Amino acid sequence: MLISSENYDQLKPMYPLLVQQFVDDYNLMHGVALDIGAGPGWLGMELAKITHMKIVFLDLSQDALDTSRRNFEELNVDNDVEYIKADVHELPLEDDYADFIMSRGSIWFWSQPQKGLKEIERVLKPGGVAIVGGGLGRYLPESMRARLQGSIKQRLKERMETRPNPAEFKAMVEKARLNNYRILTESEGGGRWVEIRK
Repeated sequence: MLISSENYDQLKPMYPLLVQQFVDDYNLMHGVALDIGAGPGWLGMELAKITHMKIVFLDLSQDALDTSRRNFEELNVDNDVEYIKADVHELPLEDDYADFIMSRGSIWFWSQPQKGLKEIERVLKPGGVAIVGGGLGRYLPESMRARLQGSIKQRLKERMETRPNPAEFKAMVEKARLNNYRILTESEGGGRWVEIRK
């Protein structure tokens, strides 16, 4: 199931804060950044605004890639950019390709999360880092966090969807048999991520 543009628009204020957290945590400025499950491209666009990284938008949906292309073209940035229609389970990329990989919210829709995570590990450069999962990040103001969390919970309830609890998420990640990873949980709101290093 794809996330509607209405849902992306509602979350839009969160993206610059989450990307700033990634830049701060991983000292990002140069190299290749891969945005997996890019949707309309908010993560990649925010990264382009504050770094010199090449941004690679990857999504299974051509419509999503077309939207991310239109959105990116409206930015006043000079980053190199590429758009790839592909499935995370079989990335059409060489080994050791990306310095940084991010994917927010797409892992819940992967048919084989362990296979997708192994593919991400494969295309990550030595010394690189990937962050995969979902959450709102540490930098979000509390009033915005409460509003967005309420909206997300309501949306999941309406669609009768669930997200794995921390133990289920850990088990899912462990099945991938990654070489160097850690599971990160957000203290508030139940966000969970796997950070992969190579």
